[in-house]
Amino acid sequence: MKNKILLSAVMMAISTAAFSQEKQSGYYYDSRQKESVNTSLKEKINIYAVKIDSIVSSEKKKMNEELDAVDKNFKDGKITSDERHNRNTEIATKYEVSINEKVDAEKGTFEEITRERVKKSVLGKSSDEKKRDMRRLLNNAGLQISAGFINLTNSSQPFNFFNKPEEIRFGQSGSYSIQFKFEMQIGEYSSPVLLNYGLGFRGDTYDVGGSMVFAQGNGKLFQETFTGGNLKYSQLKTEYIEIPVGVQFVLNPKYVTIDGEKFLDNDKKQLRIGVGVYGGVKIGNRIKYKYSDEDSSSNVFRQRVENGINPFIFGGKLSIGYGGISLYVKKDLTPIFNSDALMNNKNSLQIGLEIFNLTF
Repeated sequence: MKNKILLSAVMMAISTAAFSQEKQSGYYYDSRQKESVNTSLKEKINIYAVKIDSIVSSEKKKMNEELDAVDKNFKDGKITSDERHNRNTEIATKYEVSINEKVDAEKGTFEEITRERVKKSVLGKSSDEKKRDMRRLLNNAGLQISAGFINLTNSSQPFNFFNKPEEIRFGQSGSYSIQFKFEMQIGEYSSPVLLNYGLGFRGDTYDVGGSMVFAQGNGKLFQETFTGGNLKYSQLKTEYIEIPVGVQFVLNPKYVTIDGEKFLDNDKKQLRIGVGVYGGVKIGNRIKYKYSDEDSSSNVFRQRVENGINPFIFGGKLSIGYGGISLYVKKDLTPIFNSDALMNNKNSLQIGLEIFNLTF
């Protein structure tokens, strides 16, 4: 058992020293790279630990059974107190020797783990491991969250951000999206062109402003002045399942060469421009406003929109970004609102930021 304790202590010391060397080595490891490099080694350590625990548990169980038998004989008066003590000592010594012998038989595994750990700590990752890490960075999946202001335009002024005060205007309404996205490199590993596609949720909130609310009647959607009390806010909300597809171009690509093979270093902060399209299907919409009157200070009105909103959207997107943050412009090429909506402006125009990017 002493040998087992000593071996465990040595393993912990080597692991600690190796981790310290990794931090000082100058190589960059993100969480995915470090995990990929150490997975096999961790598995070997775990298997070794399980073997040692199994040996100790098994031998201890058999030892306790023999000790219990000695105690029973003593209680039954078959042996004296001195005999009981001597037999207990003999049993403990026997199993200590047995455990040490069986642990010694696993020394080869421990020495192999130690050599591998020291090799990785001193020499770092192999060329194949480094190449695998670079490929993984260039072909990945992740989560992206974006938010922006939304405006409604018409075909004669598709990029008008300055509507009349009584219309839905830039700065009053907003949109956000949560996307699970995939990224893959197009061409060679040195190519600065990346394809992005995914699946996401988009939510738009239109705020009329002033004392106006959305209303519907006779199969039409329209805006009218609210006269039922003191209006606190008025919104029309739409939700979509959205599928984006786009291409990004790295403008200042940084490279790393491994064994003569050149890779785009997708781990470095780089300037990108992107162009893409998206399509979506509407999954929900509602009118909501809150007001106060003589009876209550927090009345809330909710109503599903029956007519006036198209079930599908399609549009284009331009973006420019650095690192994990991008500024984008999204333009719906199909109108949000159809002919049942009595509105002058029916096409959505957005400006926003991709504010969160998590890569798996």
